[in-house]
Amino acid sequence: MMDRVIHLVCQAGRIGSVASDQDIYQAGFSSIRVLELLLALEEEFGIKIPDKDFITARTPKDIAALIERLREQQPA
Repeated sequence: MMDRVIHLVCQAGRIGSVASDQDIYQAGFSSIRVLELLLALEEEFGIKIPDKDFITARTPKDIAALIERLREQQPA
């Protein structure tokens, strides 16, 4: 999953690479790019990510952990 998250972060941010523990805002993300990332993540993983949770997930590692948690909470 981490590879998929990093790929989407790089794609949405239009950046060459990002470390799993790198803050995406420090990597150069604008608010528009963050919105694009949110939409791409929701589409890729088939989940709805609440804004209040997403704004606290500032690294690919945080984002992956958030997605895992949300997926576990989904009804089977």
